[in-house]
Amino acid sequence: MKQPTLQERKEYNDIVNNVVSIVPIIGTKRSVKLRYLHPYTIEKMTEVWIERDLASASVKSGAETLKDLCKEPYFVFKEAALIILNNDIKIRLFYGLYWRYLAHKYTEVQMVPIIAEGKKNCLPLWAHYEATAFLLDMRTDMMKMTKKEAEQYRAELLSATKQLSSKTSQSTDAPSGV
Repeated sequence: MKQPTLQERKEYNDIVNNVVSIVPIIGTKRSVKLRYLHPYTIEKMTEVWIERDLASASVKSGAETLKDLCKEPYFVFKEAALIILNNDIKIRLFYGLYWRYLAHKYTEVQMVPIIAEGKKNCLPLWAHYEATAFLLDMRTDMMKMTKKEAEQYRAELLSATKQLSSKTSQSTDAPSGV
């Protein structure tokens, strides 16, 4: 298994310790501070996605994709506003005004680094995914090999590697014309 690099370990440690990430907005002198996403923020992001999906549920062909974009042209700004506010009280008070401010002042391209950093700071989901992966091996309904099956499997692997190595060694050990 490949071990994480020093940079990856540092990023993980920053997320676990809720270190502030300062993300500059492209083309401006302004930057925003981001922390890991709170559960309420993730729920609101899900609501925005569901609203968007319901609005585009009637899209049947590629020609209607442009109409779909016109139904929700501010989706990126809404998601970025949720990531920046990242607090249930701030979201309830300022969300409606803040995403409109972002849409008026910035472009979608300028919001991409904020969304990318917000994805990295989504610790509750990563913790859930890791826990799920670890718990899969502890289920009682998963089939496991018996000791005899494991020994037989290992023996088959060893015999296969011996056959492969004997095939390669025969061609290298061929006598030269002496």
